[in-house]
Amino acid sequence: MSVVAISLLVAFLYFNYKEINERHSTQVEYYTQIVANSIEVDFMQKEVLLSVIGERVFREYKSNSKAKIEELFNLLLKHNPYLVSLGLADASGQVLIASSNVEKKDINFMQSDKTSYDFKRSLSSAHMVVSRTYYFKDIGEWIIPLRKAIRDDDGNILGVIVAGMKNSKNSNYLDALDLSQNKTVVVLKDFDNKGEMYRLYYSKQDSSHKELYEKPVDKELLSHVKENFYSKYGYSIEELREAPKTVSLFVDNPLVGHNVAGLVYNKKYKLWISVGGDAKEIKEEFFRESSLHILMSILTFIVFFILFRSVVLSEKQKDRELVYQVQHDTLTNLPNRIYMYKNIKEYKELHNDKYFILYLDLDNFKNINDKFGHTAGDAILIEVANRLNIFFNEDDMIVRQGGDEFIIFVGNIDKKELEIKIQDLISYISKIYHIKKRDFRVGVSIGISECPKDAQNIEELLSLADTAMYQAKKIKNSYSFFTEEMRSLNAFRADVEHELRGAIESCELWMAYQPQINADETLYGVEALVRWQNEKLGFVPPDKFIYVAEESGLMKELGEFIIQTSLREIGELQKELNLSFSLSINISVVQLMEADFLPNLLKIIAKENFDRSSLTLEITESLSIESLDDVLPILYDIQEHDIQISLDDFGTGYSSLSILRELPIDELKIDKSFIDKILYDESEKILVESIINIGKNFHMKTLAEGVECIEQVNELKRSKCDIFQGYYYSKPLSKEDLKKFLRKG
Repeated sequence: MSVVAISLLVAFLYFNYKEINERHSTQVEYYTQIVANSIEVDFMQKEVLLSVIGERVFREYKSNSKAKIEELFNLLLKHNPYLVSLGLADASGQVLIASSNVEKKDINFMQSDKTSYDFKRSLSSAHMVVSRTYYFKDIGEWIIPLRKAIRDDDGNILGVIVAGMKNSKNSNYLDALDLSQNKTVVVLKDFDNKGEMYRLYYSKQDSSHKELYEKPVDKELLSHVKENFYSKYGYSIEELREAPKTVSLFVDNPLVGHNVAGLVYNKKYKLWISVGGDAKEIKEEFFRESSLHILMSILTFIVFFILFRSVVLSEKQKDRELVYQVQHDTLTNLPNRIYMYKNIKEYKELHNDKYFILYLDLDNFKNINDKFGHTAGDAILIEVANRLNIFFNEDDMIVRQGGDEFIIFVGNIDKKELEIKIQDLISYISKIYHIKKRDFRVGVSIGISECPKDAQNIEELLSLADTAMYQAKKIKNSYSFFTEEMRSLNAFRADVEHELRGAIESCELWMAYQPQINADETLYGVEALVRWQNEKLGFVPPDKFIYVAEESGLMKELGEFIIQTSLREIGELQKELNLSFSLSINISVVQLMEADFLPNLLKIIAKENFDRSSLTLEITESLSIESLDDVLPILYDIQEHDIQISLDDFGTGYSSLSILRELPIDELKIDKSFIDKILYDESEKILVESIINIGKNFHMKTLAEGVECIEQVNELKRSKCDIFQGYYYSKPLSKEDLKKFLRKG
């Protein structure tokens, strides 16, 4: 019996000690993650601050306002207590101007071993560079230097904004973190050009700062840490740089004693962050918890064993709950990015590095969230998560990226099977959501990248899937696989946005007008079409820059240019030729949803003295269907001002007759894709006839666009189409060419 009791007691002590070890490891990982997040957020804020300062400073510097710059630096130091110095240096490292507390202005960062390496890094980095801690004699403070290169629009370096963060005891922003007093926070700079690693911050600054910050970390200690890490995780600590996750390990070295510490690498600022504590606490906690149990086991072993097991299970459950909370989204209970990074290695091994990443973004979710509030939006997100859990297998990894975005890892499937699966997914996600006696519809746009075909690095795969998703977003409720063409399209899009910002001022944009002809061959009107000729890009078609304007916030300015120019030029022609005809202008969804769209439109009409009844606004079919509740009041307001509304590209979307009945539409435009086939495709011909009949039944005019030959005209006339537009009658014309066309009659 005693042998059994001793065996059970030994087992208890073993499991208890192991559980305490795991608990302390989880705790230091958690503290390390908190500190790492705090550091990243603070440095990102400092980076934004330095960028903003840089732009302001260079404007003042060009105007030779050095006094204003120094005054600005002093004001910023006053309102940022953890900043102790600010300065401006040129690309050679020479300080040009600094805050007034810096007595020695003749400083050159390229001439000091402590500063030259990181200053050079700042010249080649797009991000702020965090440099070695050192003692700044001019202000009598130990500082953490921050440097951010400021560039002009062409990427040329204008100079470098430099700042110093206070790093004295009890005067560092990290001292404010609510961590246990027996925990030590260490922030280390990654290896420099000499293979040395230096401390950036050390929370227990009891020893001299000179010893802490001017001497590199002992290489024997670093070697010991690397060996322990490899022994525990099976891969090198260098590989941890590429996998941004938090780990823990035990360090037993004469220089630091016996410690348990968490460790994580910040890739953006090239920092190692660690929070650790004395491992003797584990032994103390073990003896503290075990002594009472040992005594009780002598008297009532069975009761003790039951209690022990319950304690162990309870603590493990708490740890599991803590880990679960850290690794899962609080709203949907789906895994989050922390979970994804922690489990991606296992997932890749399970699927032999062959899998697809699906990047999902909900369509129309923002409209619902804005109109019906976060309660409705959250309920939809929860239901979407439930549908994803039902739809995908246990082997698939479902992650909530944030907002209305989700990431799915799918393996053991080929591309054709995946396409079928995605089509089913889109249909499933698009089904009606019944939320608090209301029915909601959302769509989903999906981008897909493939490992290893597209890339092997997880971050690159996510980025490529995100790029593909934005391609799908143009169509909405659709999907797109990443292609190499998308890389060049992204670059082209960036060029378009950059050049478009100055296109109106540079007079690169102009309007062309395509005539619209009645069935009796008389003029009905013209459609205004914007054109853009750029010195760098050449001729850019509207479908290549309109969506860029919408996404980049340029649509309001571009839309006002189109409306104002079209009304002015057509108004002038009508007066000069004493003619009255219709003007059709395409309206973007972004324009239509602007609160001041209609008031601004009416002001321009009044300014140009244009007849409202001669103006038609063309909207797309997909716009009307996607945001019907938001669009209807706007359309009725427009129609009440005698302005006509045309439904463009009719038949290419998902309209139903019931929805069409609700829309205040005066005209249906039949898309060119149908007109192209009416002479040889009987089904297309019947479809066009049906659209024309729908228009007649709803008392709407019908306009066929893309008419290119007399046979198409005759066929459309037989079907009672009202108006025709296309190259058979005329290509889009400049104002002067349109004048000649109109004079010919």
